[in-house]
Amino acid sequence: MPILSVIVTSLCVGSPLAMNVQAVKSPFGISVLVLVFGFHSVGFLLGYHLARIVFQQAVDVLKIQKTISFETGMQSSLLGLALANKFFPDPLVGLPSAISTVLMSLMGFALVLYWNLDKERIVTAS
Repeated sequence: MPILSVIVTSLCVGSPLAMNVQAVKSPFGISVLVLVFGFHSVGFLLGYHLARIVFQQAVDVLKIQKTISFETGMQSSLLGLALANKFFPDPLVGLPSAISTVLMSLMGFALVLYWNLDKERIVTAS
């Protein structure tokens, strides 16, 4: 099942990017890329650090921090992309959603991989 989930996720993420590749290559696309990266980064970071403050009395606060961080950073943009592509002929309207879909997936996967590496280091150290 992990292989299937990677393939399906790749198709969902790659399709919006392929449909808007010309707009992504434009100077406007680079600006949107930077802003969307900042948006998702702030979501991951604030979710992680604010969860520690709010749930400091919890037994396993680290699990709560990771869950809230992941949920706040992974704000899906597929609905926005679908609506933009359906109702607006200009591909630039869907550009922020297309870039966001790709970046949130890549950033989320990278974060999960980092957390798994961190867990493996802790297990091998003990």
